[in-house]
Amino acid sequence: MNGPLEGLKVVELGTHVVVPTAGRFMADLGAEVIKVENNRGEEWRKIGPSYKTPSTTEENPIFQQQNVNKKLIAINLKSDEGKEVFFKLIKQADIFITNVRMKSLVKLGLDYESLKAMNPGLVYGHFSGYGLKGPEAARPGFDFSSLWARSGAFRDWTDPSSIPFKPVGAFGDCSSSTAVVAGVMSAYVSKLKTGEGRFVTSSLYSCGIWYNMTGITSAQYGVNYPLSHKAARNPFYHIYRCGDGEYIVIIVVDYTGKYNTIMEIMGLEQYKDDPRYMYRTGDSLFKDDHVREMIDILDDQFLTKSAKEWCEIFGKADLAAELLVSMASVPEDEQAIANGYFHKYSFPTSGKEVSFPTVPVQFNGYENPDFVLPGDPGSNSEEVMAMLGYSKEEYESLKSDGTVR
Repeated sequence: MNGPLEGLKVVELGTHVVVPTAGRFMADLGAEVIKVENNRGEEWRKIGPSYKTPSTTEENPIFQQQNVNKKLIAINLKSDEGKEVFFKLIKQADIFITNVRMKSLVKLGLDYESLKAMNPGLVYGHFSGYGLKGPEAARPGFDFSSLWARSGAFRDWTDPSSIPFKPVGAFGDCSSSTAVVAGVMSAYVSKLKTGEGRFVTSSLYSCGIWYNMTGITSAQYGVNYPLSHKAARNPFYHIYRCGDGEYIVIIVVDYTGKYNTIMEIMGLEQYKDDPRYMYRTGDSLFKDDHVREMIDILDDQFLTKSAKEWCEIFGKADLAAELLVSMASVPEDEQAIANGYFHKYSFPTSGKEVSFPTVPVQFNGYENPDFVLPGDPGSNSEEVMAMLGYSKEEYESLKSDGTVR
């Protein structure tokens, strides 16, 4: 069997990252995903140089990773003939996903009510920057603005003495794609029960609020973000610089219960049972200088060993600690490789071997998914149109007049 979603038909009219990544997710789990582009191809095909990666037909990794295992068709949706091709796709689809702005969809006659009229059981998933209601519903959205900036993450995750950090592009987009998958698959389960299709919507802004729920909730209780390094709420749930200049993060939620253990493994026995630092009863530890004092103690002690040594010490005590690694090292991580978290692919033209991240869920009883990289816009147009009942002659005619590519 090729995956738990085998037999599911998905039409994707998606650009950039969120919706295409959701399509990739479902394609890797066995769904037949047909990606619709305009005849020029979507803009994300050109993004490669911004990341020092190629953007050729054969080697375009930043674009290709979101579009593995899909069939590509390029259609001029502004022509009546092009819409006819698209509508035939919709009539056969179980799910339609898009991030085209609603105003444009309505203008093209591709809004939910229009498509529902031709396929009442269709699950229609729409993704936007800020949601479909309110004064900013029509604004363009990107993960840096709609998710990171608007949710408070940019400002409040950064040490107040620093310029706000800038995450690598598309992290928020890729995270948000799982909300699209969860939404449309939940609607599809509902359809199986009721026979009725559903309109499903999500946005970068809503995902940013959801993912940042702990910070947004605690801020309402008086936590004054952004916090400096010395103002951590829990000194054992923090990042420290080590003697080799590398950093370590320790994650110990039970501060009081593990206090003496940590003092012992770190060579700080003189602070065991110290009432100034040991107890987190009520708000006492939060309202005096003892938190800052303990962070000062730990700052100095972590400088006495390398980050790797400290990780080993915490590991032997069965306490969570992790090195802060570079992204360049992740594809060679033994743990990631052992679990199949990457698919290695060698590009024939350049010989460059790239480790592409795999969909982050695995199922027993299914084969590993295929890994077919997408080609040019419309590279599967003839195949898809044949599936729709078009003859070769009809396809050639529509191709010659620019209806399809």
